[in-house]
Amino acid sequence: MSTSQYLTREESFYRFLMISAYASTLVFGGFYFFAGVQILFLTTLSAFLIFLILGALSFYSVGIVTLFRLSILTILIAFYLQVFFTGGSQSSAYPNFLIPPLLAFFYKPIHDRYFFMILSGACVISMLPLSLMDLPYDLVPEGFKLTHGVICTVFIFASVIIYTFMFRNALIRRNEKMGDAMKKLQETTRKLIQSEKLASLGMLSAGVAHEINNPLNFIQGGLQLLEQGLEDEKELKFEATPCLNVMKEGLRRASIIVKSLNHFSRDTETMNESCDLHQILNNSLVMLQPKLKYKGEVKKLFTSEKLVISGNEGKLHQAFLNIISNAEQAIQKDGLITISTIKKKKRIYVEIADNGIGITKENLKKISDPFFTTKPVGKGTGLGLSITYKIIEEHKGIIKVSSKPGKGSKFVISFSEK
Repeated sequence: MSTSQYLTREESFYRFLMISAYASTLVFGGFYFFAGVQILFLTTLSAFLIFLILGALSFYSVGIVTLFRLSILTILIAFYLQVFFTGGSQSSAYPNFLIPPLLAFFYKPIHDRYFFMILSGACVISMLPLSLMDLPYDLVPEGFKLTHGVICTVFIFASVIIYTFMFRNALIRRNEKMGDAMKKLQETTRKLIQSEKLASLGMLSAGVAHEINNPLNFIQGGLQLLEQGLEDEKELKFEATPCLNVMKEGLRRASIIVKSLNHFSRDTETMNESCDLHQILNNSLVMLQPKLKYKGEVKKLFTSEKLVISGNEGKLHQAFLNIISNAEQAIQKDGLITISTIKKKKRIYVEIADNGIGITKENLKKISDPFFTTKPVGKGTGLGLSITYKIIEEHKGIIKVSSKPGKGSKFVISFSEK
């Protein structure tokens, strides 16, 4: 709970306490006035005036906790005098000493609860020996005793019922918050497990790339030997050349994929590598080619200048892969993703735009939040763009996003030139 929420709740509780105090002092004060018990009428009137002052102070910069303590002490003193002058331990107002601990139970700081419980207990206990010595006496006239007993009983039962209801609601709210916290914890745990799987996937990619690279080297060597063997067989070489070219093209593409996997799975923390943004973007497109070729067209509008920044190549691969992957998921069949690069005044700009479903204004503010996702459960962790923002910040870059539902999104990332 935030500080403002806590203060609002505490102030609301204090206002409720003040209204209850005004009502009870007016009821008891009116009764004692008509019963002719002057000392108790003056006591309740004094308490009412004190509560008015404390209530007025609560609207100013006086601590609510201090006001609450003074209010409880005023209630306790008023109850003590009421019990003393209406029969001591035999008074129908004797159970009123339960009220201060009940009030304190719903208020912070917690140690106040124990303090007022002990203080109320001391009042209860001290009244017993005083009653045995016949020091307390009942000033209520005989004709008003029944009415006094009824008022005290109603007051006590009303207080117990109200504060029991409040306690029940407090428990319900606490249980609901605990339930929500448990759900969030479970969801966060699930997503962290998923993020660990992604990290493991990066390690697996590195191993797979290494293992694939070995047979590719064998194939490359075999092709070279085959070409050398055909040097003297002109006619056979002429017929075999198309087949050799197809094999070379397949080998070239496989090598590019392996290279892209190696770039994606790099796990270094250094931030002083020379990072070629065009190469990184091309490698990311290679990684996503199996999905992109069925979804739509990718248009590359790269500047002719070489764009190099200082940073971590592996992390930048991850960042751009996340953005392009989101664009791929946003477009429908026959969609378009446009990737543009340009250099202006010693700053490098990379723009990735799509004509997909777009992002609502409400969600646009949350896309950098960890674990925020609009995808169904099991379809994404919501970590991608959060990690992307962090990586771009690490590279002293700026990322700006604009989007309209149904018209697509545009990510503009800018860096300082190396």
